Amino acid sequence: MLLLLLFTETITYYHQYQRELKTDTDTGEQYIESTIEDIEAAFTLLEATILKKSDELNDTCRGFFEKLKAWLKEQDTESFYSKEIRSALRISPSSIGRYLYELERMGYIKIIRGNRYKGFEYKVQSWNDLEVLSTDAKTLITNILQDIRSVTRNSVVTQSPDGLHNSQKISKKDTVTQAK
Repeated sequence: MLLLLLFTETITYYHQYQRELKTDTDTGEQYIESTIEDIEAAFTLLEATILKKSDELNDTCRGFFEKLKAWLKEQDTESFYSKEIRSALRISPSSIGRYLYELERMGYIKIIRGNRYKGFEYKVQSWNDLEVLSTDAKTLITNILQDIRSVTRNSVVTQSPDGLHNSQKISKKDTVTQAK
């Protein structure tokens, strides 16, 4: 969430010369407000990051799993042995053991037969997990943006220490100008 706020603030700062400068009547501070477009741009820029952070697999394990699924579809098979995958994808034995253990522990693959001496035969349990995760993340982002759009905002009202409400006014300056 902090990353999203920081990106929104940066995008707002980037567009500062196109924005209306406002002044807080209590403090005299001048500021610019973030718009819904700034928030949308931040979500767009962070879409891949949000997806990676919501994935329970780490990046390398996810990459292996996607390569594994592609290889299985290419071979038109549903089950595999680690030895086949190791030679096909050119992965070290320790790495493939780590990936398969993680995928089995998380329920993405399961052992259907075999033993530790001759090897295990595995089967993929979840073929479209990344697509579901991506769809869920996009739906969440869309819902958040709709909630933000639905909030109507008239003039900004602040409360002073004495309990009176003050409306903030737009500054007399049209835009922020850069000193030469």
